[in-house]
Amino acid sequence: MNLKNLLPIFFFCLSIQVFGQTLGKQSYVTGFSSPVDIANAGDGSNRLFIVEKTGRIKIILPNKTVLSTPFLNISHKINSGGERGLLGLAFHPDFENNGFLYVNYVTKSVDTTIIARYTVSASNPNIVDTTTLKILLKIKQPYSNHNGGCLKFSPNDGYLYIAMGDGGDGGDPQCYAQNPASLLGKMLRLDVDQNVNTSPYYGIPATNPFVGNAAYLPEIWAVGLRNPWRFSFDRSNGDLWIADVGQGFWEEVDHLVGGSPSGVNFGWRVHEGNACYNDPTELSDNCIDGLPACGNALYKMPVFQYGHNNTNGGFSITGGFVYRGCDFPNLKGKYICGDYSSGNAWAITSTYTNVRTNGVLGGVSAFGEDENGELYSSSLDDNRIYRIIDPSVVLSASVSGAIPATQFALDTFKITAPISVTGGVLNVTSKNLVVASNVNVNNTLQINLIKPGCP
Repeated sequence: MNLKNLLPIFFFCLSIQVFGQTLGKQSYVTGFSSPVDIANAGDGSNRLFIVEKTGRIKIILPNKTVLSTPFLNISHKINSGGERGLLGLAFHPDFENNGFLYVNYVTKSVDTTIIARYTVSASNPNIVDTTTLKILLKIKQPYSNHNGGCLKFSPNDGYLYIAMGDGGDGGDPQCYAQNPASLLGKMLRLDVDQNVNTSPYYGIPATNPFVGNAAYLPEIWAVGLRNPWRFSFDRSNGDLWIADVGQGFWEEVDHLVGGSPSGVNFGWRVHEGNACYNDPTELSDNCIDGLPACGNALYKMPVFQYGHNNTNGGFSITGGFVYRGCDFPNLKGKYICGDYSSGNAWAITSTYTNVRTNGVLGGVSAFGEDENGELYSSSLDDNRIYRIIDPSVVLSASVSGAIPATQFALDTFKITAPISVTGGVLNVTSKNLVVASNVNVNNTLQINLIKPGCP
């Protein structure tokens, strides 16, 4: 953002306070209806796409304007009661050229998860052409809850990953998560660049772990998930992070380093978190004949878990992203997640140490990245989109006189009084420049916005 050549002559004061690596939020845009997912198209437009559980996807432009016409409206197809609805959105890595996007929703007539592809309108980049619908998968849901809903493309292999819940009820009574003949309770992996124009509009990657094993459905990439309410790939290295909602005691985060072997068993319902899960209504913990008991090395244990309480834990984890943005260097490389019920949030390092911030993200239903790696969250408490920030460094500045050209960093720079300009350049490290209407720059002020911590 350039206002033209410049040097303000003014005096400023800065205040800096450091409290540690805490998390915070800033209100970004309001006025949504049950927002449950946030995505970007990766096409250079810097738009944010907000998924509403009721069946609409809306666009936030870079200037924070929300377009009145939805990007996609399939509310007539959606059962949005309880944990059902339009639950996930992923853009094809080559969306800029092919216009493909993928959604995950639960149908209105019969509880069935649909994985579908749409194509953006050829004449309007802000509207989906609904006549282009192609259905890839239909997965019957035996109960109304635990539908999962998240789908993402891996930056490493380019395949589409789909996280399915265990089908619902409580305690996975039919043990779908460990059943190799069911897609429920699994991470699926599809090659959507096969069969692009012919049903089923995907193929099975040759490296899927159970290809050739008649006992397993070939779409399965990993097993043993309960209700993975959001997973993500680290855009820097392809690491996979999964937040899996717990049953009665533990919420967990699972982590696989990019390039890890597939076929992982995350343990549910033999394990809940690191603990053994014992449902007294079942005859055994194993639930599938021949399945190893709790504690067996077959099961991949979580890297982070917390208990069911509002003090230092919560009751329903919402998975986030590894922060790879530029505006908050202290968060760089940390996995950010939060709890829907308690509002507690965590920044978890690659060595699994963590810093907790209590009560900051109430009603958090999703996280999302913009094209620059900055993070956002949605809240069902107030139907608002927030920007995730690091408030540990609080910077403020105010104008009251004259100073020579200089450079300094702050999150929001406010010019609150008239200033005089004689020439030169003032470099302000900020993404949010607020200029009062009574400022006279005389067409000689140039403010260069520079992202902190970035080249």
